[in-house]
Amino acid sequence: MKFGPKIIKLKDGRECILRSPVPRDAKALIEHMKGTSNETLYMARYPEEITITIEEEKRYLKELESNPKNVLICATIDGKIIACGGLNCVKNLMKYIHRAEFGISIQKEYWHLGIGSSLLSELILLAKDAGYEQIELEVMCDNERGIGLYKKCGFEMIGTREKAFKFKDGTYGDEYLMFRKL
Repeated sequence: MKFGPKIIKLKDGRECILRSPVPRDAKALIEHMKGTSNETLYMARYPEEITITIEEEKRYLKELESNPKNVLICATIDGKIIACGGLNCVKNLMKYIHRAEFGISIQKEYWHLGIGSSLLSELILLAKDAGYEQIELEVMCDNERGIGLYKKCGFEMIGTREKAFKFKDGTYGDEYLMFRKL
């Protein structure tokens, strides 16, 4: 599914463009994924686990253009990708196609500017347009900023998964399961 471009005004007065990434963005997207995974433990992967090639990312972005149920939105400032938000079907099976899941990544330098709220608002609208009936997510229990954003956007906690993450140092992190009807 294609999105945008759409211009949003950030809390610091700068303009940010939300748009679907295109194949020429592949390298920048991979760098973004690695960078945000290095900045916080709240991401699902460590940077070294992001092994997708530029060609694989280009193919993925090309496939997204014609997919009516999945979307990726990147946020750019002065042409630089600084955040992404993606919406996907939980599973492409008849019993699951009413359920969407999403993820957001924002470079730390751009936290607290309203980008997460803007991305999530757009993803919720796109999920409705795509015919989804609910959106689900998992968030680490100590990610207070993320939990606050999700609650603000109408998500409810529906459970906890203990030891959902195992870190390199051998410690664990629990996660909340959150849900929003559309």
